[in-house]
Amino acid sequence: MSANSFVVLAFCALAVGVNALTEEQKAEITKSSLPLIAECSKEFSVNQGDIDAAKKLGDPSGLNSCFVGCFMKKAGIINASGLFDVAATIEKSKKYLTSEEDLKAFEKLTEMCAPENDKPVSDSDK
Repeated sequence: MSANSFVVLAFCALAVGVNALTEEQKAEITKSSLPLIAECSKEFSVNQGDIDAAKKLGDPSGLNSCFVGCFMKKAGIINASGLFDVAATIEKSKKYLTSEEDLKAFEKLTEMCAPENDKPVSDSDK
């Protein structure tokens, strides 16, 4: 998956439900993500300043795409073949999205990201 496609896909999948999440749910997601971020940061030399800058800009395109891919794979959102796993992403969202309306909206938007899997790439599963 190309870096640009991956960034679009990553934020499509993850940012969709942000408005539907409480501060407690956002904190829970952050807490569960920290070990994965730490592992991938070490592996791909991404520091906290890099992550903070991307968060501040609301744009991960400045991050090492291999770091982002590592995190998404460890989170189970991207499968071992480097493809967006719609079903797994929707299933994982059920832990955080408690209202049926929010879940349906997230599912609809997540499924809109699925065509990213059909785009040709030059880096195989990376």
